[in-house]
Amino acid sequence: MGKFFVATALVAAITASGGCAHHSGGDDGGMTYSSVRVVPDPVTLVVPLGGTAAQDYQVLGTDSSGEHDITANCALGVDGDFGAFTNATFNAVPHGGTTQVNAVCGASTASAKLSIQIAGAQVVGTAPGNSDQLFGSATVGTSAANTPAIEYPIDQAVAPLNLPSIEFQYTTAGNDLFHVHLASTYATLDVYTTDPQFTYSEADWISIANTAVGDKLVVTVEALAQAAPQTKYVATPVTLNLSHDTIDTSAIYWWSSSAGSIMSQTFGQTTAPTAVKANCSGCHSLSRAGSRIGYSRCVAGQCNGEWVGFLHYNDQTMAWDEVVNADNKQIPGTYTTFSPPGNPFPDDTQSVAIVTSMTGTFSLMNPDNGMTVASNLSTVTPIAGHGATMPDWSSDGTKVTFASASTGQSVDVSNSSIAVMSYAYTNSMHTFGTPTVLVQQPITVNAQSYTNLFFPSFSPDGAWIVFNAARAAWRNFTDAKTAGQRLMLVNPNGGAPIDLANINGGTGDHDLTWPHWAPGATSDYYWVVFSSERDYGHEVTANTTAGTPCVANGVKQCKQIWIGAISKQALMNGVIDPSSPPVWVPGQDKKNDNISPYWTVPAGLF
Repeated sequence: MGKFFVATALVAAITASGGCAHHSGGDDGGMTYSSVRVVPDPVTLVVPLGGTAAQDYQVLGTDSSGEHDITANCALGVDGDFGAFTNATFNAVPHGGTTQVNAVCGASTASAKLSIQIAGAQVVGTAPGNSDQLFGSATVGTSAANTPAIEYPIDQAVAPLNLPSIEFQYTTAGNDLFHVHLASTYATLDVYTTDPQFTYSEADWISIANTAVGDKLVVTVEALAQAAPQTKYVATPVTLNLSHDTIDTSAIYWWSSSAGSIMSQTFGQTTAPTAVKANCSGCHSLSRAGSRIGYSRCVAGQCNGEWVGFLHYNDQTMAWDEVVNADNKQIPGTYTTFSPPGNPFPDDTQSVAIVTSMTGTFSLMNPDNGMTVASNLSTVTPIAGHGATMPDWSSDGTKVTFASASTGQSVDVSNSSIAVMSYAYTNSMHTFGTPTVLVQQPITVNAQSYTNLFFPSFSPDGAWIVFNAARAAWRNFTDAKTAGQRLMLVNPNGGAPIDLANINGGTGDHDLTWPHWAPGATSDYYWVVFSSERDYGHEVTANTTAGTPCVANGVKQCKQIWIGAISKQALMNGVIDPSSPPVWVPGQDKKNDNISPYWTVPAGLF
């Protein structure tokens, strides 16, 4: 791989008035200065991606005899994200943006404006070294057949700041040389390649993301045939938005159904995921403290019933202990949820769990031994004439939401509504309030009737519930997409449900299921993780996954894990759709079905 970069500095000096100052630390004879300034000011540095750039500064003080260099008596500093000073020389790193150079000279200060642009071009693989010249001299053609299309990222998608380096994917359209151009306010980057995809190194992507944070990263792709380089074809640009939100100290646990394991991956990493529990064939849940897992499985290959087991993370051995083994057939059931730390108990060393029976009823259990815990839960649920399944406990422990499905249903639900009930722990008694229907089926979306509402999940602050809406029963074992599963949002205190059209991919059917939320507080967005049959560029499609174990039970291609952003400001402003198109989670096995993602803090953190 070859690289060529450009680095320049534009300098000008203007006076910045400061208070009266004396030289400090030098033999200035007690002279008083009427003004102090930092030069040059302003400065624009162009820093090569993966490189550095340097700029020398001076601090000048003016007294009755004129202006003097007082740099030696001043301390120069800058925001460490942009670089650092060695004496009076600023060494910039590839982090674009605008900041200030500050000088402290005794009791007086002065500053100068500094702007940093990151720039650079890379020629990768077998692309010719003069690729930039080929594209620079070519004229733009209009043939639709030869015009590439950007497949990933999805236009207007929003990514958290610490999303790992993404793969830019595009169609070839009969071409064999490509120019990928990225631009934001403080970045201009070019890649020349013969491949239909490109991924920046981790270090370079961090520089790009930190430069484009809070900004738009516009992606353009040009293409030409090397045998006829006089004409190039330009794809319609797409825009990727980089949020200020950094999702720290979190892990996603998902069910790799075609591999037969519960997998875990710390968010932001692309190393191979860790297998937490194999030999599982059903649903799972995580506690909000990340130290408990509830799961269900068919035992000995017999799936006329499922059995619940519990895992508890051992901080001493740093491993998961199976405290209740489903193979022992102690608890017949499917979906589980755990009480959160703080209610009813101070932390996750004690917990209670709601377990869904195979007949669609709830029980309260001790997840350390599988014994029933006394409560009124079985007397208040399910709602008369319905079943109760897919429970989720709010983070403050005061509410539980669940799917109120047809009588006797536990896994594959139909005609389900979204219900909610209160919870309190007083005088050592677990008391659940009478459930109420929060969203009654059917609801109308895109002029179609959605008769099945399921998989509800509370946001970390308890302000919203995300849930699935479908036009028919879940699941269809002939074609999973036909039910039209999509994500909706509702206030747990009531109100009209919101269709998350941008996350859902518009009006198309992409089999979105199992929504859950990123843990913790974020400033700009709520973040929802889910599984979908949506194409991931040309890497995961019906064609690329044909013949794999993914294609089973009605699923036509490997389901993958995606993250969608929901704007908090848009929710406050009543915007019809507060969501944005999603991003694919890097590091997944693209030949596996990855479903039921739970997003929580990593095991052993607390």
